[in-house]
Amino acid sequence: MKCPPSLWVMGSLLCALTQWTGATSEFQLEGDYVIGGLFGVHHVSAPVDHDRPEAIKCSRENLTESSHRRFQLMRFSVEEINNSTNLLPNVSLGYEIFDHCSDMHNFPAILHLISVNGSIQPWSEPHKNLSSVSKVIALVGTYTSPNALTAAPLFMTNLIPMVSYGASSSVFSRKQTFPSFFRTVHPNKDVIKVIVDIMLHFKWRWVAFLNVDDDYGNDGQKLFRENIKNTQICLAYTKALNHHTNHSKTLKQIEAQKINVIIVFAPEWTAEPLIQSAIQNNVTNKVWIAGDAWSLNKKLPTVKGIRNIGTVIGVAEPRMKIPGFSDFIYSSKSQSHFEDAAQQEFCNQVCDCSNLSAADILAADPSFSFPVYSAVYAIAHALHNVLECGAGTCNDNITVYPHMVLAELKKSNFTLLNHNIQFDENGDPNFGTYAIVFWNHTGDAQEVGNHTLHPSNKFFIDDAKIKWHTSETMNAPRDTLKSMLEDTNAASLATFVKMEAMSTAQRIPIHASTARTQSGLQKEAHPAVCGWWSTSHSQTLELY
Repeated sequence: MKCPPSLWVMGSLLCALTQWTGATSEFQLEGDYVIGGLFGVHHVSAPVDHDRPEAIKCSRENLTESSHRRFQLMRFSVEEINNSTNLLPNVSLGYEIFDHCSDMHNFPAILHLISVNGSIQPWSEPHKNLSSVSKVIALVGTYTSPNALTAAPLFMTNLIPMVSYGASSSVFSRKQTFPSFFRTVHPNKDVIKVIVDIMLHFKWRWVAFLNVDDDYGNDGQKLFRENIKNTQICLAYTKALNHHTNHSKTLKQIEAQKINVIIVFAPEWTAEPLIQSAIQNNVTNKVWIAGDAWSLNKKLPTVKGIRNIGTVIGVAEPRMKIPGFSDFIYSSKSQSHFEDAAQQEFCNQVCDCSNLSAADILAADPSFSFPVYSAVYAIAHALHNVLECGAGTCNDNITVYPHMVLAELKKSNFTLLNHNIQFDENGDPNFGTYAIVFWNHTGDAQEVGNHTLHPSNKFFIDDAKIKWHTSETMNAPRDTLKSMLEDTNAASLATFVKMEAMSTAQRIPIHASTARTQSGLQKEAHPAVCGWWSTSHSQTLELY
């Protein structure tokens, strides 16, 4: 088979994607209308270096059980809708899902999803030059913000709705840049607000903020700095974590500055090596605040020595039982699914998950389950309205274009598992709450509080449910800076901060984000940004 001329510009990768035999697998389901899916079933754990162009083969990378669970949840959601007599009656939904394990090397899948009959052509006049319409009416995905940043522009061009269940960076709220982007996960600003509320509740004011070094993590750190203004919280240490980070050195710097509260705003594959390093380096008596990307992690609570590092408190999506999902998983595992490895490995539609039992899938980290479920249902309800469905039938004379689904998504208003699903003008969810969890001594993430976001903000923590690392009492750990912040005399505060900084021979500026050169000597700086100081003083304390 020769590639059509329109594909030459895309190269041979997309051509290969158009030559499938159509054999069914867990990644494909035929339907009248097809929803695309991008799930990081596997994850590239280290930077990929090639000396020549090469398509990535995700099935050879590390399996991420939590993402595999979310992948299965999309399959379940579509099949549940197909069995409904009320939603899209007599209309079948299909799916085309790809393993999206890298933010830079998965473009063949994206190009396939936006193609029409295997080709991608510019439109001289919208919709007039197409002999047929792509069956892909919308996309569920991606999980991470870096993945979404590389994929989204290609979907935005043709206003194909992209409903993410995990990309939470602030940038996606900009509709002028991402006009057809929606998300069923809350943006970073909401998670950071909960974290700051936890800090204020326990009066912790001398803290470290560690974040993954990407758009998601750096956005989180920026928002944290903004949110601690007008508070007595001091950001004493920050570090952006990546594949090359020396965790031991980072932890020693935190210890040297007598920081007892450490916020970790990172995905599970970044948080896991950090926490494991803390165990190996005998870091003790800390409070670790976990972002929602790893607060329900299933691996770390079982690691030997995890109790020694201190108390883990996290912000999490509330765990919600989705009726029928367990039965679907057990039924699915009992069936044999066709996977032609030679053909589909290149297409990243191979799982190689035979070693995972139904119990393993159900026991995996359940984070972002409802966001996946509600993303699929939001698309289905939008299609239902486009097709003017009602009274057990839909109008099959309507030609559905993605932009028509987009228009209906903006007007979403339906109930799903007692949640009213709506989006605001930025495509962000107008529904949902956060749970506050504590890793108890049995390894479970026990819910100890909640933060309601809609219709109004309400924050609650039951302190009595938390057993702290410091003693057998139920009292929260004392904050290092507490006594000094009760005395807002600048000289006494400067003396204290100077004492904390001298052991690392670093300059700690207050209300300063960058180091300045003094006496011809440039010093490495870890800025201690104190919200209460920055709101009442304009100068910078230079401490050596």
